[in-house]
Amino acid sequence: MRHLAFNRPTDFLRRRDFSQKMEATFDFIRAHATPLVRVLVVLVLPLALLTGIGTSLLQGQMLGTISTLKAQAGGSSADNTMSSTMMTGIFTSPTLWLTMLAGILLFALLHLVVLGYVVLQAERTTDEPVTAGEVWQLVKARFLGMVGTLVGLVALFMVGSFAIGGVLMATGSLLSSAPWIIFPLILLLYVAMFYAIAPLSLYFMVWLREGRGFFGSLTRSFRLAWGKWWSTFGLIMVITLIMYLILMLSMVVLSAFGLPFAGLMSGELETGSTRVLLIVYSALQSLITLIYYPFILVAISFQYFNLVERLDGTGTRLMVEAIGEPVLATAVPQALRPDDEGEY
Repeated sequence: MRHLAFNRPTDFLRRRDFSQKMEATFDFIRAHATPLVRVLVVLVLPLALLTGIGTSLLQGQMLGTISTLKAQAGGSSADNTMSSTMMTGIFTSPTLWLTMLAGILLFALLHLVVLGYVVLQAERTTDEPVTAGEVWQLVKARFLGMVGTLVGLVALFMVGSFAIGGVLMATGSLLSSAPWIIFPLILLLYVAMFYAIAPLSLYFMVWLREGRGFFGSLTRSFRLAWGKWWSTFGLIMVITLIMYLILMLSMVVLSAFGLPFAGLMSGELETGSTRVLLIVYSALQSLITLIYYPFILVAISFQYFNLVERLDGTGTRLMVEAIGEPVLATAVPQALRPDDEGEY
């Protein structure tokens, strides 16, 4: 059995059915596991560990607050006071906001590094894999744009939600005699939000590879997904489910070694050593997530290349233009066979 080496554009720009996209995802990870892991370790791992440590510190602060308030509370009448005090303390904590900021930056950096690696590799014509330095140059050039894009998407979602909510309220006041009309409108809203999942999954790949603006990338994403919504959504769901199951299994194994945290989570343990173990535990959780999430991004990348090829035919045109040129080794034999006559 032979596998593509993914060292030229036509290895990416191909029409693929569902099974071929899944196969290409795992083949790409297998072919580029070492350089991709090297890039992730150099560029993403430090921020991932800091985010995990921040999350563990926030959890420890919450548990400490709960334990203190429980000790001070005299009865059920003080439960509401305890809850309000705890929520106030959490939302005014710098640790919470710093952890949220680190999470946003980690989300942007991880997408930019993994998708940037795929884009750079898809543009190469040599056998040498993409290096961390090349990805870093792309990250420096596009990082602020990526963060701005995330903010823009969140703002667009909030504005759209408020606008639709206002329309529903206005419609409800006008149609007070027939309130049942509101429910189909609400259902339509949820259907529209559900439909947007598939096109928006392609957004970052479009924005990064094609260099379009904010609204231009949105338009292009919806155009690519038009008529291929089910295949895009199905691929996302299947690869996410597979990775989620593997991730949960890893978490279960990790939790088996984290049994001392049960006491801390219940507020019974307050020792410094246990808090250190909680930090290590959260850092390992971030590391495990960092290992499996790139599979989802790579699968989305191959769906993007598949849709681009179906719409534009770029890969076919490149193959026609390459007729007569020296051919790179694009396949690596998994095992020698008696009838294998080698490459020509």
